[in-house]
Amino acid sequence: MRKILIYSIIGIFIIVYFSLTIFILPERYLSNEQLVPQPYFEVVMSDSDIFLGDSFRLNIVSENRGDYGDIHILSTSFPTISKIDGIVEIATYDFTQSSVHVEVGDEIGAKYSGGLESTIAKYPSIEAMNRPILPGAKNHLDLIITPEKIGIFTIYVKSIDIPHTSSLSHYPDSGILDHQDEYVLDYSVNVNP
Repeated sequence: MRKILIYSIIGIFIIVYFSLTIFILPERYLSNEQLVPQPYFEVVMSDSDIFLGDSFRLNIVSENRGDYGDIHILSTSFPTISKIDGIVEIATYDFTQSSVHVEVGDEIGAKYSGGLESTIAKYPSIEAMNRPILPGAKNHLDLIITPEKIGIFTIYVKSIDIPHTSSLSHYPDSGILDHQDEYVLDYSVNVNP
């Protein structure tokens, strides 16, 4: 008899819990304002014209100009090369998570989907990440780049904050689309013989 009473109390508790979850709490949560992190970055290049064999620096200051965010990603990709090794070196890095090197052929997220959609990397990149990202937080990524070929050396830079709640959650929000179908700012250096 005592077991029946205990099971009845547990059953009533479960019914009350699920009733609250289904009928009352969703309205309360939906009425809360969503946080909107807003990534932004500034890029300074040491040179726009170099000779083959010389190096240049690419310094990026990345920040969150919006609300608290779970994840802040700064992506620096290199569409004119097929590998990073021997060409791109990290000189300064103060993000909270280790950098991730994306190689050609790696499966990567696409279309600001948070991993729900994917594509295959057509060129390498370095992903710098903070987890979490506080409002006003700033981080630095400083690269030393030594191109191996004559011509235009191109760099794409973008930043994405998660939760990705609107176009304010990525920077830039228009312009050139990269291989992930996401917007980037492009920078270039002319490499002379």
